Amino acid sequence: MEKNFESGNPRKIAIIGRGNVATHLSEAFKGKADVCLVNPHTLEGIQEEPDLILLCVSDDAIEALSRKLHDIDSVVAHTSGSVSLSALKDTGKHYGVFYPLQTFTKNIPLNYSEIPVFIEASSPEVKNLLYEIASLFTNSIHSAGSEERRKLHLASVFACNFTNAMANIGFNILSETGIDPKVLLPLMRQTVDKLKWQNPGQAQTGPAARGDIGTIGKHLDMLKDSPELREIYSEITRFISSSLKI
Repeated sequence: MEKNFESGNPRKIAIIGRGNVATHLSEAFKGKADVCLVNPHTLEGIQEEPDLILLCVSDDAIEALSRKLHDIDSVVAHTSGSVSLSALKDTGKHYGVFYPLQTFTKNIPLNYSEIPVFIEASSPEVKNLLYEIASLFTNSIHSAGSEERRKLHLASVFACNFTNAMANIGFNILSETGIDPKVLLPLMRQTVDKLKWQNPGQAQTGPAARGDIGTIGKHLDMLKDSPELREIYSEITRFISSSLKI
């Protein structure tokens, strides 16, 4: 039976997964689509021939899980930034990628309308369906091939995951003083807000950007009992100094 891509009302979406991404996407589609959450281990709870099956599972589980769906005529899409479209080639004729560029944590609210979604598809029909479904919660929808998406994911690791790790270090340093680490939040918000008007290179501040050798030396001395943090501080300082050609 040939897949019917005509718009349904509402669209039926099966979300396979129980983690952060699955939880938030089900919330994003609430009231806008007929959504069911599916156990990734048993596949219990899946609708009969939904319009779209979203695989919200770990990267390593995507390919094996997709093979279990080869008899289903629905469009199957994964939500990973680093897994290629070809990982779904054994799932059937209709497949794609539905990659929401955001960090997701259960019970932390998000403005879903701001989340960019990056689409890749096995056919123009699948691409149109994924665009239509993404538009249920956002207007920021983009096409991106597998190689572009891998670079996007890498950039996101630097911009998000590594930034969070640096914030964790700052919080830990302040926790030793009795100062509430959340006093750093306005500084962190301003750091991000400045990027609306300047690129990160232009917005860079701090002792490394100024070439303030004395302050850098004092910081390194404060970290003498933490060789790992001292190395991180030194490497990032060298990188900033080099990138700004100080």
